[in-house]
Amino acid sequence: MKIIKKPSNMEAEQIFKEVMKSEELQTHFGISKEELASASYVGDSNNTTIEIVKDVIKGVANRKSLNVVFQGILKKVSD
Repeated sequence: MKIIKKPSNMEAEQIFKEVMKSEELQTHFGISKEELASASYVGDSNNTTIEIVKDVIKGVANRKSLNVVFQGILKKVSD
């Protein structure tokens, strides 16, 4: 049986930084390179897509259920 280690906050932040380098976020969601470069894992962004990415990463890092993560995404999209 393989034990899956919970990612630390530092690992989760590194994942976020790598995702923010993604050209797909720029092309598919129209987020500028500048906005992606300045996005912070711990701060708030005015960009819903960036906030959803953070919620998903934090949800996995904190072992939240998929339903809880999905409900959080729906709330952000409807706000």
